[in-house]
This record gives sequence, structure tokens and C-alpha cells, in this order.
Amino acid sequence: MEYQYYEFQAIDRPLTNAEQNYVQSLSSRVRPTATRAVFTYSYADFRGSPLSVLEKCFDAMLYMANWGSYQLAFRFPKSAVNVPALESYCVDNIIEVAIAAKYVTLNIEIHEEEGGGWIEENNHWLSALIPLRQAILQGDYRVLYLAWLQAAAVSAYLEEDAQEPPVPPNLQKLNAPLQSFVDWLEMDPDLIAVAAQISQTQKVLKEPFKDWVNALSDKEKTKLLVEIVTGDSAIASQLQARLRQQFAQAPELSSVSDVDRRLFSELRALAETQRSERQAKEKAAAKAKRHRYLKSLKPQQAQIWETIKDLIARKQAQHYEQAIQHLIDLRDLAALEGDSAIFQSRIRQMQADYSNRSGLLRRMREAKLLRGET
Repeated sequence: MEYQYYEFQAIDRPLTNAEQNYVQSLSSRVRPTATRAVFTYSYADFRGSPLSVLEKCFDAMLYMANWGSYQLAFRFPKSAVNVPALESYCVDNIIEVAIAAKYVTLNIEIHEEEGGGWIEENNHWLSALIPLRQAILQGDYRVLYLAWLQAAAVSAYLEEDAQEPPVPPNLQKLNAPLQSFVDWLEMDPDLIAVAAQISQTQKVLKEPFKDWVNALSDKEKTKLLVEIVTGDSAIASQLQARLRQQFAQAPELSSVSDVDRRLFSELRALAETQRSERQAKEKAAAKAKRHRYLKSLKPQQAQIWETIKDLIARKQAQHYEQAIQHLIDLRDLAALEGDSAIFQSRIRQMQADYSNRSGLLRRMREAKLLRGET
């Protein structure tokens, strides 16, 4: 069955009564609040344009469909963002920027060719992703690069030879909102790791808002205070945006030259190498951990054999399962110590002693404890 989920949230200011009434008019099922609205559909589609609703009333929007479509969009005050910086990450049908009279809308859409799955109606994805909006306002474009990376991996809109956009700094260490974005899209961690290899580490500087406020004229300070009192601004976000626009230097896109920018096919190949190396290390670590555990059992072997005997005597399925796990441990320990012949001798004796225990023997056979049987 088809399922679509839309969620909108207001961040800078609550919705007016008129805006809530407008949102309510879009669907008889929606119950908007002053800050949030959720629409779900199983046999229909959203009435009108979701991005238009975002621009008109909200600051953030998330969309998911169980056939593999994902959308995250933010509305920004026009004076608050570096539009050319955003446009450097734009890709048709994937990452797009729209400029209106008062606002700039950033829209990220990713459609997986073989995606889809269960969607929880009462999920918290948008709440987890909302801090990315403030990060973009502060010149952190890591989410845009990650969106491009995922689109290149799963979407039909990007080719293998697509060149990556500017690589933002601090891609090696993702904060909680960025990790939520990665989890939301189920991104390949190895692909992210190799993509981040040329990302520079950059200290996050605290913006000197106090100094900036002190640098304003009395007329500008009065105007800002009046806007706060009358509710005509988005308070903190708008004030920060205005001070940032007047005093802060525009963040650099990237110090990585175009010559260093890689093709997605190169990133995919690097990711495969990274994955193989990681899996080999994980396998070796698991093997070493198993060996340490088995060696710790060596002084307890006599006691374990008695435990196995007691478990089998109970003639219950769950106790048979426990006995089988102990036997597997003893078999692996014997192989590690070079004592497999002794272990097999005891197994043959067990097979004779419990020849009428079909449930036990079946489990032993499935665990490949009976040599020569499958």
C-alpha cells in the first residue's frame, strides 16, 4: 500500500490564525498547531504545492514516501543566507534554490531507484534535522554535500562521472543532526569516510554578536528592539542574520581546488576499498575476541560437560539449545587447542547414549557437531 508523510514546522515565529486556517483548508484530516502540521496519505496526494505551503507559512518541511522518495526543505529570510554559496551545491532535480520576494527556499529531493520501506507515522525525523537550518545560516554546508553524495549513490539523476561539489570542512566528524540526516537516508558510512578524506578540519568560531551589537548605531539598535517588541521579526534568527550580514565575512566555499575535486565513480571505488579493509579488520577483531573467550573456557571444560549433561536431562527444547551452544564452544576450543579427536570421541559417545533423543540429535546435526552428517 502506498504511504506518504508530510511534516511542516515553523521555527522563526508561530503561525497566525489566518495561516492556521489556510493550512486547515488543505485537508480535513490535518490538525495544525501554531508551529506544526502533519499530512499523511494512503490513497491520495497533497493538495497544491508543498513548497508553496512552506514558503507561505513554515520554515522547514520533510516528506517521505514508502517507494523511496525523501525530501527536506528549508525557508530562509532572504537577507540571512549566502545564495551563491548554496547554489554551488545545486543539482537539477536534487538540490535546488528558489528566490522569492522575502524568502529563499532550499529544497533537497532524493529518489532511490530501489528504495522504500516502512514509515512510522509518529516519527521525529524533522525535529532531529531542524538544527541543520541554523547550521546553513552559519555557513556550514556539510548537509548539502552529503545530500549530493547520497543522490549520486542512489538516484538516476546523477551519473557515475559526476564531479563532486565543493568539499566542506569538518566532514570527518558529524554532529548529531548530520548523523540523523545520514541515518534518515541510510547512507553508506564507507562512502562518507572516503569522501571526507580531503575535508579540512576547521575550528568553529563563536560569532561575536555582542561586539556587533555594540557596533550598531543607536538608530539601528532602536529599530531592532522595536521589531522584537512588535513581533515583526523572527527575533533571534533574524537578528543574528542581520548582524551576520552587516559584519561577518562570507564563509569560504572550500579551499579544495577544482583540480582536486573527484568524480563519484572514484569515490565509489575508494568506498569499496574502505569497506573491504573495514570488514577485514572487524572479522579479525571478532576472531580474536572469540579466541580469547574460548581460551577462558579451558579450565572449565569438565564443569561445562557436566552442565551439558544436566541440560539434556531436562528434555526441553530450550535446554537442548543451551546444551548445543556449550557443545559448539567446546568444539571450537578443541579445534583451537588441537584436541578435535578427543572432542569427537565424546560426541560419538553422546550420539550413542542419546540415540532416542531425536530433538537433540537433530539440533546436533544442524550445528554440524556430528561428523560426516549435514
